[in-house]
Amino acid sequence: MWSRPRGLFFWLCLILVLFTVAMKPVEFAHTINSAIHDVSAFFNGLHAFLNNLGST
Repeated sequence: MWSRPRGLFFWLCLILVLFTVAMKPVEFAHTINSAIHDVSAFFNGLHAFLNNLGST
């Protein structure tokens, strides 16, 4: 899988992410934690909504 050639967009994104991690690791970690928390809250809300929908 890693031996396949990648496009220019992939390499630009990879360089950007690595540069961000190298220059501002704490801010990057906070961003990742915030994104994980927000996605988790969304799916928990969706689960509660579907349970509520199924009980009526």
